[in-house]
Amino acid sequence: MKILAWFGTLVSIIGAFLVASQIIPMGYCFFLAGSVSLMLVAWLRRDYPQLVLNGTFMLANFWGLWNVV
Repeated sequence: MKILAWFGTLVSIIGAFLVASQIIPMGYCFFLAGSVSLMLVAWLRRDYPQLVLNGTFMLANFWGLWNVV
C-alpha cells in the first residue's frame, strides 16, 4: 500500500507540473491516475476525509479533461 501511496503522490506532482507547463491533456491524465491511486489508499486505510478529497479531485480532473478534449 505504501508503494501505491507514493505512486499516487508522484504522478499527482508530475500532473501539476504538466498542467502548469500547459501540457494540459497529459497533466489531467496524470492527475487522474494520482487521485484514483490515492482514493484506493484512503479506502484501504478507512480515511474517509481523504477519500472524499481525492474523489472530488478525480471528478474535477474528469471535468477538466472533458473540457480540453
